[in-house]
Formats: sequence, structure tokens, C-alpha cells
Amino acid sequence: MAQLSRRKFFSDFVRSAVANAVAPIEAIARNRTASATEPRGVDRSVWLRPPGAISERRFKEVCTRCTDCVDICPYDAIRRLGPEFGADAGTPAIIPTESPCYLCPDMPCIAACEPKALVPVARSEVAMGRAIMVEALCYVAKGQPCDYCVSRCPLKGVAISFGDGGMPVIEPAGCVGCGVCAYLCPADAIGIVRTQD
Repeated sequence: MAQLSRRKFFSDFVRSAVANAVAPIEAIARNRTASATEPRGVDRSVWLRPPGAISERRFKEVCTRCTDCVDICPYDAIRRLGPEFGADAGTPAIIPTESPCYLCPDMPCIAACEPKALVPVARSEVAMGRAIMVEALCYVAKGQPCDYCVSRCPLKGVAISFGDGGMPVIEPAGCVGCGVCAYLCPADAIGIVRTQD
């Protein structure tokens, strides 16, 4: 077997090293270009007040940060906001993509709120937020069957239903922003926007 010349060895070594260094950079550039043209997902950090919350200004004045609503929630949907939330730290909130509100028929969180920062309201009149959808990310739009958002909605047929071509359609007038659809969506195509004032 012929021996490689020293010059050929170093030449091949340098060529290989350059190729290995450039490949990851080219891959990153390709990914950035692709992600710039792909639809963006939804904001998954949105937080909401629990059902029955009074106006935000009054809520901050009335809520004693007692955690009664947090403690009684059977789904652990309500949590205290941490210090990273600034002036809202310690107040009760729901982060729907982490743990949505399941709209309990008896609304124990409201019954537990002695200061009345949460007041009685019908399930269909809750106004925490509203679901939004990035249709291009939805599995149904890509030809894959999926019905999580429609079949698991606590207000199915009122807040979300199937439209033309089997695509889920959010009904803004019927959606209360519980976040169940956003939490369950395997494509991360649904998010919640706040509507509370």
C-alpha cells in the first residue's frame, strides 16, 4: 500500500476540517431561511385571570393573594404568578398552555374567593380570553386527521366546531378563553389572547 505524502496528508486534513466547520454554519443558515418563511406559532406564555375575575384594576385592589382559589382548583389550573411577573407576582392566574381551565360546572374557585375578586358567572359568560389559530400549522390543514380541539372543548359546538373541509373554526362570540384547545393541540397551532381589561 502506497504511503501518503506529507503534503497530501495535510492537504486532506485541512480540507476535511474546513468542510466539517462550514457544514453546521450552512445548516443554521438554511434553518433560519426556512423558519423565516414558515408560519410562526402562537405565544405560549400568555396568562389569564381565573373565571369570574373582576376588571384588572379592581382585581389588583381587591385580591388579597390568599391562595384559596389556587388551593381549591381540582385541576391545579390556577397558580400564583412568580417574581418574574413583576407587579403581578403572587396573584392568581392561569397559564393555559401549562394547565388550562376546565370550566368546572360549580366554579369552586369563585365560591372560595371571600374578597370577591372572583364573582359568580355562567360558564358561557366567562371572559378570560379568546382562542386564536394559526391555520397553516393545524394538522387538519396538512391533511392529517385531528379533533382534539373540537372534541375536548368544554363548550364544544359553541366555542369551536368543524367548518368547511373539516377545519376547526373558533367562534369568537362563544369562546371564553379556557385554553383547553391550546393545551391539547399537538401542533401548537392554537393560542390564547387575553380579553380581560
